Amino acid sequence: MYGLRGIESLQVILTSRCNLRCRYCYQNSKKRGRMPWKTLRAALDLILDSTPREVGITFTGGEPLLEFPAIRRAVRYAERTRPPGKMVTYSISTNGTLLTDEAIAFLEEYRVKTQFSFDGAAAAQNLRGPGTFSALDRTLDRLRARHPEFYESHLRIALTASPLNVPYLADSVGYFLRKKVDAISIMPSFASDAVWAIDRIDDLDSQFKRILAISLAHARRTGKMPVDILRNVDDRPPRPVARPPMCGIARGTGIIVDVDGEVYGCNLLVGSYQEFGSDSMRDRLNELRMGRVDAPALGRRFASFPSAVKRERIFNRKDKKYSAYGACRDCRWFDRCFMCPACIARVPGSSDPDRVSDFYCAFNQVALKYRSRAPLEPALPEHLTIPPRLAEALLQHRRTRAARRSPRREGNGARV
Repeated sequence: MYGLRGIESLQVILTSRCNLRCRYCYQNSKKRGRMPWKTLRAALDLILDSTPREVGITFTGGEPLLEFPAIRRAVRYAERTRPPGKMVTYSISTNGTLLTDEAIAFLEEYRVKTQFSFDGAAAAQNLRGPGTFSALDRTLDRLRARHPEFYESHLRIALTASPLNVPYLADSVGYFLRKKVDAISIMPSFASDAVWAIDRIDDLDSQFKRILAISLAHARRTGKMPVDILRNVDDRPPRPVARPPMCGIARGTGIIVDVDGEVYGCNLLVGSYQEFGSDSMRDRLNELRMGRVDAPALGRRFASFPSAVKRERIFNRKDKKYSAYGACRDCRWFDRCFMCPACIARVPGSSDPDRVSDFYCAFNQVALKYRSRAPLEPALPEHLTIPPRLAEALLQHRRTRAARRSPRREGNGARV
């Protein structure tokens, strides 16, 4: 289909349903529904027919394991029909409650990268979903005991930071390391579960100071930095960019297909499970929808999508963005910061495409500050490790190089 030959990634939202009700979930308006096989097959055919030699398929929801038979059918269909020489990788984002032995055996067989959404320490997880910690804790123990290869090679923890769980972030990282999980993602919530007071950036700072300390101790033992946001792999100063992009949506290399068969370029735009902060924001984002996966005009809409994104200010003009901490262009981390536009659409009552979330801004400032203090490390693929002695020697070499560089200017006045 015209315009779709270059897609590299496909995300399919198999269901809007979920068996949990997490407090800060951005999917705030779930509708009942599941993806019919006809729709799923049409989505798979699009990416299998694309020109890149390697493509990725991600299964999400809602809770995608509620539709495990559809996942199994989809993967087997893709393996059976993919063109010779084309590599297909698979991933899934799950809350972990439905990781049965049958499901794990299948995910392990097809090397499905599994992102397990879990906020860690009991105090943090029970803020997210009361009463869920014990079950998830037992799930980790069972996975490690019965499926050690899956546990070590395919599992990544996705910890969501929110205003309420800030006091427990370091304890949560420590909990996962004690559970022998050393692939941990920490990202700020799009939808806040509480009002963020801007002076609480000091609380975030103290948590990340501890997270860095325990992460470095782990890296010295294993040769692997466990928290990906602290991996400092770039030893070159960023090239100044007058207007760096907000995100990669305008590249137009991936699509999302929801339960209704509607095609989007970003989770932010999906209408089957969410409502936006204001009517004007909703109307603005609706303009970027591409139509149904089986529509004749889809190729044309997809081809024009990057240009449409560039016209929407919410995705652009990072130099114009601001929060209560100040203007983004004045921030020390302007060139390195990743500010997902979803946090803009989630500011309650706001119709300003430049007003970013204060909590998201605070999180990025602090996380990037402590990333810059982490030793520079070899830029290895994340699934590889090196012997601890070699890792320490390489880290020391990079520390010496970093120490020779002049210190950079401080930030925009925020206390980080």
